[in-house]
Amino acid sequence: MVRIKQVAEDLYLLRMDDTRVKYFEAVWEIPEGITYNAYLLKTDDGAVLFDTWKQNYEEEFVEALSSLTDPKEIRHIVVHHMEPDHSGTLPKVLELSENKADVWGHSFSKRLIEGLYGISPAFNAIKDGDTLEIGGRKLVFVQAPWLHWPETIVTYMPDEGILLTGDIFGGYSIPNGTFDDEADVENYLHFSKKYVITVIGHYKDKIAKNLGKLEQLNIAPKMILPAHGILWRKNPQRIVQAYLDWGEGKPQKGKVVVVYTSMYRFVEKAIKIAVAELEAQGYKPVVHKIVDDYHSSLADILSDVADSEAIVFGTETYESDAFPYAEFILNEMIKKVEYEKPLLLIAIFGWAAAAGKKLRSTIEKTSFDLVDVVEFKGLVTPESETRIKKSVKDLGAVLRP
Repeated sequence: MVRIKQVAEDLYLLRMDDTRVKYFEAVWEIPEGITYNAYLLKTDDGAVLFDTWKQNYEEEFVEALSSLTDPKEIRHIVVHHMEPDHSGTLPKVLELSENKADVWGHSFSKRLIEGLYGISPAFNAIKDGDTLEIGGRKLVFVQAPWLHWPETIVTYMPDEGILLTGDIFGGYSIPNGTFDDEADVENYLHFSKKYVITVIGHYKDKIAKNLGKLEQLNIAPKMILPAHGILWRKNPQRIVQAYLDWGEGKPQKGKVVVVYTSMYRFVEKAIKIAVAELEAQGYKPVVHKIVDDYHSSLADILSDVADSEAIVFGTETYESDAFPYAEFILNEMIKKVEYEKPLLLIAIFGWAAAAGKKLRSTIEKTSFDLVDVVEFKGLVTPESETRIKKSVKDLGAVLRP
């Protein structure tokens, strides 16, 4: 679905609601869908286009854009970020502008345009504080590298207090409104956290650094316009603070994430004991599992780890090694959500132990605080049950010393 809406004086949103995509970047499960937000500023001296859409929607983008202006009237195109979900229709727009439009972006974006699309448009490489003035409107550019590609930039319109941010402050889902005062923000923030963790999580330490940079430049936006999801005008500081909290892994009180793999439900039996003990201690376990008839979403697992107080991780030995999915999930946790959070490992084996030793070695090299490794053979015996309950209590002692 295409949505066109005026969001400020002479500034228009061009939004595509993508319900076709199932895996963002071909990795992250997003049954909730996603939007692509581009913006057009119209002035008496010509138009400025901020980003485009995914190439799959080239025809729809051209139609939407042409309903607002003749593409030949576009004088400048600002590229906040060259990922193809925002630049896919850039070559077509340049063609329709008869190459009269020049491109503004990070110097690295020029190389990406040439590499991804085989074209070399007129290009202006921006540095922090560079400005573009057109039709009485002023645009100020600031680099925000690694949120989440190295060439990410933002655009500030100081007279209006409007900050166009590309992927920064974006989120998954197709919101039921355009602005934060029109949509279900509480529900949306869940999808925004999931977006931040999966897409930006590997560079989460850059969040506070880049947002601090904006603060140092006295950029305090009255309105935030990202390239995905909700636009913020009622309370833009809310999404700013949320990004800072997710970047540092600020926990929800009492939330413990339980992640386990279980081929034949032996691990599951052990995990149920751990979950019951967590509940008895007043915690709120959030359970994700990989079993023979269901696989939890990796994106949801990572998102929940980000604001958890602690983690319980259960798995089994497989072919004298760690279970493949367990190792994969743990490695993704290390890449995306490695915070100083306590972690309890429960491992079960058949003829020989391996998973516990292998994963212990991996975890001990990370920021996770390995509270204990409970490893035993086969059935959950009364002795094993006692060990599990004690380890959960030890985990609680770390959280509530």
